[in-house]
Amino acid sequence: MTANPEIVVVGAGSNSLVAAAYLAKAGKSVLVLEKNDQCGGGVVSIEIAPGFTHDPHAAGYYTCMANPALEHDELGLFSEHGLEMLPWEAGFATIFDTGDGLTAYTDVDRACEDIAQYSQKDADTYRNFVNEAQSILPLLNLGSASPPLPTGSFISMLEASALGNRLVDALFLSASDLLDYLFESEEVKIHYNKWCSEMMEAPTKNGTGIVLYNLLGLAHSYKAHIPVGGSKSITNALIRCIEHYGGEVRTNSEVSRLIVKSGDTTGVQLSTGERVDAKDAVLACIHPWRLKEMLPEVDDGVAAAARRVKLSNHGALNQQIALTEYPQFTAGSRWYDALCIEYVRKDLIEVLRTFDHYRYGEIPPHHLSPLTMMNSKKDPSRAPDGQCAMYLYHFAPLVLRDGGLEAWEEHRQVFADAIWDEFKRYAPNMDDSKVIARHIESPLEHHRHSASMVNGDIYGIGTTAGQIMGRRPTKDLADYTVPNIDGLYLVGPFMHPGGTVNFGGRATAIKMYQDLGMDLKSGFEAI
Repeated sequence: MTANPEIVVVGAGSNSLVAAAYLAKAGKSVLVLEKNDQCGGGVVSIEIAPGFTHDPHAAGYYTCMANPALEHDELGLFSEHGLEMLPWEAGFATIFDTGDGLTAYTDVDRACEDIAQYSQKDADTYRNFVNEAQSILPLLNLGSASPPLPTGSFISMLEASALGNRLVDALFLSASDLLDYLFESEEVKIHYNKWCSEMMEAPTKNGTGIVLYNLLGLAHSYKAHIPVGGSKSITNALIRCIEHYGGEVRTNSEVSRLIVKSGDTTGVQLSTGERVDAKDAVLACIHPWRLKEMLPEVDDGVAAAARRVKLSNHGALNQQIALTEYPQFTAGSRWYDALCIEYVRKDLIEVLRTFDHYRYGEIPPHHLSPLTMMNSKKDPSRAPDGQCAMYLYHFAPLVLRDGGLEAWEEHRQVFADAIWDEFKRYAPNMDDSKVIARHIESPLEHHRHSASMVNGDIYGIGTTAGQIMGRRPTKDLADYTVPNIDGLYLVGPFMHPGGTVNFGGRATAIKMYQDLGMDLKSGFEAI
């Protein structure tokens, strides 16, 4: 084990590993402690049948491609540590039950051609909106990869321009309201409401309007990608980077509490009773709800505000399915241009109404809309020749109204079967005889997998206007530190910039460089 590390990192999710890599790059001795036998948090891979590689959590990558860690290869993950990413022509497609649909190609012209089949007016509006979203994207990207401004300062800065004012308006609107204002086609509204809801919030909830700007700016400036060999390849490249700079990553090492003396964080204690001291600082992935548990010394008011943080509107039920052949869609084969393919019944009201079921802890009784990713189509290393490694995904309530989180033990298989049956309606060659293996994970399994996914919330906490930027997770904790507790820094999906694999640990690392007197240029070439 690294002797007397300068930095002890609690948890080895992607955000923690990114921050640890930047700290190791600066010459700090770093020790990462992970409770599971596989690092990565949601950036992991499993084998459910011989020769099949599946990603049970993060399976497609957009936001991290805009982070300087990857865009400028600041950590050498591409040039030195073996990471290889493969691009897709489109990030998201919708096949309607009527056999038609939409594909959100990265190329704006192709995306507009698809929209024009429903409304030329909407296609023109879309092009103008994308131009506007792309013009604001550099500001949003900069804010995502760096520590956040206070919310008031950020809004004041935006209000200095007409475009910024429209962005501020979007902070208080719902995505659904904004889509209603922009577009006339029901098909376009369904397609983008569903895509916006991938932020794990109902698109009808105020504060989600900003998602549409960020999503479309990003989706038409960067291609969706997948890592060759599965999501574990990203995690393994980060570990190689840390080790290259002299750091160490230990698995099966669960931290039970932080050690604080006279307001200074001096180390951690493992569940085995082992103590590890930190010379400079502890960097910890601690869900806001667990702050008092892990850090009894925290101010009661700070802890209470953290415990009031809201989780996302919904979670997910994921299925990894090894298939003897690829689905053949009644709607044709062009959909394979897209990383994510969603299958939706063409009824906007029912699409939106489903999110109320999730909110109230109910499994929707009808109107299912599965989503698939078949990454073996792009990366043949993930499945034997001609066979398919399919990710079948569906939104799900977190805590069930009847029976709570544990009730997923009873309902997991029934809901998964209903989702699988709905998917088969779109691909008539699919039946149970084509299934080699099938692995199902509900919010209960997500909760058990990671302390960041409380109640199965794969985004850590909700992503609404009151819990973003300088208020994520709370105003007190938004600068990655805890008031009156020195030597402790926070990282994770519940911190700015939020959920998804966005390499958000870079922002925490910037804060630590500044506080510990390290030269920013030594770690962040893009600054």
